[in-house]
Amino acid sequence: MAAVPRTLPAFPPTVDLSSMIGDVQQHRRDSRAVLSHCRTAIASADRALLVSWMGWFEGMGPLVAATSTEEECLLSLQSSDADLLVCTDMLEIGSGPSLVRRAKEAHPGLKTLMLIQRPIVRTILEAVEAHCDGLCSHQSAGTGAVRTALAAIDSDGTYMDGVITGVLRHGRLGGSSGHGPLAELSLREEDVLRGLCRGMSNQEIADALVVSIDTVKSHVSSLLRKLPANDRTHAVVVAFREGLVELPNRPPRWRSGDQGR
Repeated sequence: MAAVPRTLPAFPPTVDLSSMIGDVQQHRRDSRAVLSHCRTAIASADRALLVSWMGWFEGMGPLVAATSTEEECLLSLQSSDADLLVCTDMLEIGSGPSLVRRAKEAHPGLKTLMLIQRPIVRTILEAVEAHCDGLCSHQSAGTGAVRTALAAIDSDGTYMDGVITGVLRHGRLGGSSGHGPLAELSLREEDVLRGLCRGMSNQEIADALVVSIDTVKSHVSSLLRKLPANDRTHAVVVAFREGLVELPNRPPRWRSGDQGR
């Protein structure tokens, strides 16, 4: 399958999300209809996210457990009689897909929704194989995808948002196995690598992605380690070789009638 290149998003220098306030608040009201009759357990390695979820669930329905590791969550599920598990793919100890698989084995009627923070093929396939009912990407937060996923799960259906299905459709880098040198990169690390391939400086990439230059430097260090690559130039070579970006169409070195000039 041919690689499907993605371009860096053309974000403005500043981002004003004020226009989203009404939609986000409506999504929360819509979610209440589903969550009001669910006993929900949550799990994530991101403790700030856990605290945020605790506040978000206030008035939505009973929140019966909030944990950061796989084993802690499984223990909580044994005593809480939860019927919905909302977790991220990354836990402090263990993983989201493993948690879902083990939780469903112990509690066959449990519904599960996973927020994928590192949407790579391997993680998504592990979640699918664990029979996770709903998969949403971290990027879809606030867009209504979680509300849609909850409604689908509540109706005994399943759900994957557009980012997740896009990753699976294109095999991240045009391959179906997800085992190539770039398979471990996060989507944001891919964006940074594309910037390197375009000859952009760290500051230019940071401006394009609306992140700090320190964040870009961190992504560069991470992707060099994951590829692995010796330096930025080596990383660019790997990116072109693996089809993350297409080789530029160069004009011919000579045209008819140019000989001898």
